[in-house]
Amino acid sequence: MPDRCAALIAVLLGLVFLHLASSAPVGAQARPNQPSAPSIEDRPVIEARAAEREHFQLKIGPSYDEGDFGTSQKTRTFFFPFTLRYLGERWDLGVTTSFVRLDAPGNVVIVDGQPQNTRGAAGAREVNSGFGDMVLKGRYYVVDDPGPDSWLPTLAPFLKLKLPTADENKGLGTGEVDWGFGLEWDKTFGAFFVYGDASYTFMGDPPGQDFHNRPGASVGAGYRVTPTITVSALLDWRRAISHGNDPLELNGMVTFKVSRTISVTPNVFVGLTNGSPDWGGGIELSWKFGRW
Repeated sequence: MPDRCAALIAVLLGLVFLHLASSAPVGAQARPNQPSAPSIEDRPVIEARAAEREHFQLKIGPSYDEGDFGTSQKTRTFFFPFTLRYLGERWDLGVTTSFVRLDAPGNVVIVDGQPQNTRGAAGAREVNSGFGDMVLKGRYYVVDDPGPDSWLPTLAPFLKLKLPTADENKGLGTGEVDWGFGLEWDKTFGAFFVYGDASYTFMGDPPGQDFHNRPGASVGAGYRVTPTITVSALLDWRRAISHGNDPLELNGMVTFKVSRTISVTPNVFVGLTNGSPDWGGGIELSWKFGRW
């Protein structure tokens, strides 16, 4: 176990160094509510935790979304996040960085992974791109799902920290630290399962701004059609950062297990309020590796 922890720390420090060296001063953060495979698909099977298994997971998830957010102009955003996670016996720790391309009016800024009008009247249209903010997330499984004969779900509290490496002068971030906490849960009933989370994010305020701290919640359901195909849907809500409607989105996804360690999840979503993009979609690829 000490060797595993040392390897994990070395990898994470290496990623932090590489990210800071290659992305400063431009960047943006990965869309935090991008449709993704349910977390129930990520964790080790409880019965197999003592067996030899992979302890690392790499995810990439390119996505595109667009919307007018109640204005007369479209905002188009392309995200390409990269996530590396260490999968412990009862915990995991992940680091995410991303590439983003933002095509929007000059008053639009990426805040908490989503375009926001925070600069008053619309300016000239701009296109900016680059590597972005780094997000660290740790999760611990306090309670395991006892099985279909019980109503007790899996419970996993988490902590999250955004490091502000994006260039706020280009509208690709706020230049402030955000951090938060929350609780993820899931429950399986045979081939059917339900899942969701509740969270609270403390938003850093850039000069001249007074952002609201951000509660959020989601609830979803899924069905294992076959041992290798899972379909699921998720309704996601968050409080508005400053003004306008709260973002509310309906996500749909299908997970294909290509092998025991590789899965592919195409996904789409629609925004249900003007606080969200009108629509978006992408694909997530997950690979588990490293039996040490």
